[in-house]
Amino acid sequence: MTDGSNTCWQRLWQLTGLALALCCSIAAMSDDGEYALESRLDDYLLLLDRPDTDRETSHSAIRAIIDDFTETTPAATQVRALGYLVLHQVFHGDLDAAEITAQTLIEVAENDDDIQALSEALGFRMEALMATGELSEALLLAPRAEQTLTEVRDPRVRYYVHNVLGRLLRQVSQFEEAMAHFLAAHDAQLESDDPRSPLRRQFLNVNMAYLQAELRNHETALDMVERAIEQATEIGIDHSIPELLLFRGYLENHLERFDDSIHTHEQAWKLALEYDQASVVLNSMNNIGSALVHLGRYDEAKAIMQEALIEAREQEAEVTADLLDFNLGYIAVMQGQHDDGLARLEDAKERLEAQYTRSQFSALLDYVARAYQEAAHYPQAISVLKQQRSLNEALFRSERERSLSELQTRYEAQEQATQIELLEQRNALQEEMIENQRLQQRIAILFVLVVLMGLVLLWLAWRAARQANRSLKVANRQLEYQSRHDPLTGLLNRRLFHERMLDRSETATDRRDDDLPDAILLLDVDHFKRINDRHGHSTGDAVLVELARRLEALTRESDMVVRWGGEELLMYLRQMDPDCLPGYARKVLSAIGEQPVVHDGRSVQVTATGGFVTLPLAGAEEHNIGWEKALQIADLALYMGKTQGRNQAVGVLGLEVSLETVGQTLQTDLAGAIEKGWVNAVTLQGPRTTKSSNDWGASE
Repeated sequence: MTDGSNTCWQRLWQLTGLALALCCSIAAMSDDGEYALESRLDDYLLLLDRPDTDRETSHSAIRAIIDDFTETTPAATQVRALGYLVLHQVFHGDLDAAEITAQTLIEVAENDDDIQALSEALGFRMEALMATGELSEALLLAPRAEQTLTEVRDPRVRYYVHNVLGRLLRQVSQFEEAMAHFLAAHDAQLESDDPRSPLRRQFLNVNMAYLQAELRNHETALDMVERAIEQATEIGIDHSIPELLLFRGYLENHLERFDDSIHTHEQAWKLALEYDQASVVLNSMNNIGSALVHLGRYDEAKAIMQEALIEAREQEAEVTADLLDFNLGYIAVMQGQHDDGLARLEDAKERLEAQYTRSQFSALLDYVARAYQEAAHYPQAISVLKQQRSLNEALFRSERERSLSELQTRYEAQEQATQIELLEQRNALQEEMIENQRLQQRIAILFVLVVLMGLVLLWLAWRAARQANRSLKVANRQLEYQSRHDPLTGLLNRRLFHERMLDRSETATDRRDDDLPDAILLLDVDHFKRINDRHGHSTGDAVLVELARRLEALTRESDMVVRWGGEELLMYLRQMDPDCLPGYARKVLSAIGEQPVVHDGRSVQVTATGGFVTLPLAGAEEHNIGWEKALQIADLALYMGKTQGRNQAVGVLGLEVSLETVGQTLQTDLAGAIEKGWVNAVTLQGPRTTKSSNDWGASE
C-alpha cells in the first residue's frame, strides 16, 4: 500500500538544511558599532525560532540589517547577513533572487581575502544551487569549499559548511563521503558550547537519520529520529515534532511494525492539528490507512481514507487526493469490488504518473500489479510488471549516467585547476622574457654612452638571454610533458590517449586484412578507497606508482599505459594476437596481485579487476564498433568483473552472431549478450591472495 511519507520527509530534509544554516552560521563578533549588527543578527535567529513569524516580517528584519552596512562592516558580518537572506529567499521559493545574492556573497568574501568568510559564502552558494537543482554547479564548488575548511578555525562555520557538503553529496548518492562530512560537523559542534548548541545537535541527528534511511538502515534511522524527537522536546521546538513523527511512522511501516506506525501517525495527526500543519494531517491519515490495509482491516482503512480525501480536496492538495483515490481503489479490489476498484485505481494511476518521479511511479506499479493479480486479471498483471521492469531498467541506466556525469564534473573541476596553474606558470615565464628584452634595450642605450662598458654589458646580457632561453625551452618541455602525463605516476593521461586514438582513426583505412588487431585492457584497483582510509593517501599514491611501474614493465614501446582516472588504469596493446590476449591479461593480474606493495615498512595486498576487448572486434567492422564503443564494452566487462567478486578480468574476444542481431545489447547489457551466446567472452581469475575481503589492503 502506498504512503505519502517518502515525499514528505524528503521535503523536510531540505527545510532542515536551511534551519541548520540559520542555527549555526554565527560569525565572530566585531568591535564597537559592528557588535550591534552581530547582536541584531542573533535577534533575527530568535525571531525565526518563533512559529508565528511570517514571511514579510522575517524579510523586513534581515533587509533592515543589510541596509545598515557601512564601508567598515567586516566581510564576515556581511556574509552572515547576506547568507541569511539567501536562505530566506530559498525557503520562500525566490530562487532567482537567491542565486544573485549568493554570487554577491562570494564577491564580498573574495574582495576581503577572508578565508573564513569565503568558506561560509561557498556554503550559502552551494545551498542556493542545491535549491535550484543545479547539483553539477554545486559539485564544482565542493573541492574549493573543502580546501577552505582546512584553514577555518570557527567551529560554527565548519559545522555549517560540512553539513552543506554532506547534504550535497547525499543527493548525488555519494553516501560514504556524505557521512564523513556529517561526522566532521559532529566533531565541530562538540567544540562549541553556546545556547544554540542543543539545536545544532538535534538537527545533526535529523540529518543522520535521513542518511541512514537513504541507505535503508531503517533500524538505525529509527533510533536516531526518536533521539531527535526527544531533543526537540527538550529544547522547545515542538512545532517540528509532527513531521518528525511522520518520519518515524514511515520507518516503522518499512519495518512492518504496523501497529506502532498507526499509533505514531495518530500522534503526528493530533499535534499537526494544533500547529495547523495540514500536509502532515493528510499524510498521517493516508499512512494510517496504508498500515490498516497491511493488517487486513479494510473497512477501517477505507473510512479514514475517505475522510482524508474530502479534506485533501478542500485544501486543493491534488497529488495527495490522487494518492488517496489510488489507495481507495486498491482497497475496493481487496474487498472483492474488482471492476470498480480497478477502474478507480487506473484513473488515479494515470494522474499520478504526471506528478511522480520515475522511482515513485515504479513503486506504484507494484500495487497495480497486485490488484490485477487479486482480481485474477493475470495478463494485465504481467503487462504492468513488464512496464515496471522497463522503468526500473531505465532508472538504472539514468542513475549510472548521472553518476558518470557527476564524476566527469568533478574531474573537469580538477582539470580546470590544473590548467589555471599551468597558465600561471606560462605567464610568469613570459614576464621573465619581457624583462630580458627590456634589459637588452637598456644595454643598447648604455652602449652609445660608453662603448667599452656597453660591450661588456651586452656580452653579459647575451649570456643571460641565452640562459633564459634555455630555461624557457626546458620549462616548455616540462609543460608539454605535464600536459600529456599524469603527475603522480608519470603515465600517459587521457588527453594524449584521445589524441593518439583520433590519429589511429584517421589511418584505420590503411590497415591490411592480415594485420593483427589491437586490444584495450581497462583496470580498476580493488578496494582502493579502503586502502586510502586505512593507510592514508600517501600509501594509496604509492600503490598507484608501483602498479604503474609493473604495468610499464609488461608493455612494448608501441603500447600505451594510461592513468584513466582515480584508481583506473588503461593499457592499449598494438597488434595483439587474440589467442594470446587472455594469457596476457592473466599475466597483468598476476603482476598486480602476486606481490604486495611495500610502503613505509607496510605490505599492502593489492588486486585489480579488468575488462578487455580487441579492436577491431572480431565479427564487426571498425567503422561500426570504433575505439570509443570498444572502450565502453571494456568498461561494461570490468563492471561485470566487479559484480562477480573482483580480482578477475572479463574479456570480449568477438561476436558469435551478426552485429545486426546483437544490436545495442552489446553496449547496454553485455551480460545478457554473453548469456545468449551472442558474444565470445572469457573470464580470468586473478592470483589467490592471503587476505580476506574485510582485511583487504592491510598488512604489517
